[in-house]
Amino acid sequence: MIYHLLDDPKFWILICFIVFVILMIMPFKKFMIGGLDNKIEEIKKNINLSLEGFTTAEKKLNEASKSTKDIDFKIKEILENAKVESKEISRVIIEKNQSIINSKEKNSIDRIKQIELAAVQSIKSQASIKLNEIIINYFEKMPEEKRKIILKNKIEELKII
Repeated sequence: MIYHLLDDPKFWILICFIVFVILMIMPFKKFMIGGLDNKIEEIKKNINLSLEGFTTAEKKLNEASKSTKDIDFKIKEILENAKVESKEISRVIIEKNQSIINSKEKNSIDRIKQIELAAVQSIKSQASIKLNEIIINYFEKMPEEKRKIILKNKIEELKII
């Protein structure tokens, strides 16, 4: 039966195929294993670099936390000084504003008095003009003789003054 297999071409094709597959797998296997080894080495280097970076970062973090404490103290000090200065500035501003308000109030009162006086003068002037018009109308409607008597009396009064 084995002799019969040796004569069969399918058997030899199968053998060739198996040899072919073995020959193809061996270089591929070496290529894969070599690539994986290289990748493993690269990953190890990256891990070591990351650990070094982490250690450096820890050191810098410790230094930064120390300087942060100093900065926090300085910030508190600056804030306290700023509060004191802002209170002083507020006091000065309030005083200046109060003096400005007082000055403007005085000026406003003076201006109101001036306006009142001007209004009174204007009303007096208008009233005087209107009164003169009324007197003239009344005087013109009066009989001639009565006008002469009134004028004569007024002229005599003016002579006395």
